[in-house]
Amino acid sequence: MKYIFREGILNVFRNKLMFFACSAILTTALIVLGIFMLLIINIESNIEMLKEIPQIQVYCRHDLSDEEVSSLEGVLRGDPEIREFTPVSKQEALEKAKELLEGNGDLVDGLDADFMPISFIIAMNSTDLVDDYVQKMSELDGVEKIHYPKKTIDTITAFSNIVKVLGAVLIIIPMLFAFFIMSNTIKLAVAERKTEIGIMRYIGATEQLIKWPFVVEGVIIGLIGAAIAYMITGHGYSIAENSYNALVFEGGNPFKLIKIGSISTTLLLIYSIIGAGVGAVGSLQSIRKYLRV
Repeated sequence: MKYIFREGILNVFRNKLMFFACSAILTTALIVLGIFMLLIINIESNIEMLKEIPQIQVYCRHDLSDEEVSSLEGVLRGDPEIREFTPVSKQEALEKAKELLEGNGDLVDGLDADFMPISFIIAMNSTDLVDDYVQKMSELDGVEKIHYPKKTIDTITAFSNIVKVLGAVLIIIPMLFAFFIMSNTIKLAVAERKTEIGIMRYIGATEQLIKWPFVVEGVIIGLIGAAIAYMITGHGYSIAENSYNALVFEGGNPFKLIKIGSISTTLLLIYSIIGAGVGAVGSLQSIRKYLRV
């Protein structure tokens, strides 16, 4: 083990050109991967935020008694498909009507709150449940009408599904690119040492003793590339995050970039695993044919 790790570390310094080439290739691929991953995470985060917006408003008949309203409210509160439930009283509905009318609020000044319907603002656990739920609620006694932004919900759901599929594709492509390019780059370096490998095989060195220093070398290159990619991605994202969120705060845009601190550990872990994995597998693939003597 001591020999394997010592040789693996020394190989990095012996093959400076390969080290810089592989590190640069892997760093570039990981940065591309990180950009796509951060983009997808932010899109998913904002989609989830959109789903937090109340989706359905159930209006009761304005002539319902307090007991009937309480009974209907009990049915809604007990529904396991509901994530959030907010009653809107007649007085609150009247005040809301005045706000919507803005400068023409005096049009409802003469109206009593009794003419306004009691309603319930509901957010579902999943947007996939909305259509079935609206159909079920419309059949309840005491429900006059149900309002919900069907097109918006359908668009959010469809976009979410597209992002998941596209995200998987965009994440896989840079990984394959990094493995292919780095593997071929390592092959060039290993080819230069095929005579050394052949001599070691002829004098009785085992395959493990020959190949594992290359694997350690590949892992070291991968981890160094991952560290560089992490620093560049993290710094670049922090600048983008601060600039974008400052503009969002001024413009009132509801879409925001998530904080880098909340995903930095995950990003570093993913970079490290992919970097070390690509380096190790690339080295194994590159040296395999030279072990056949």
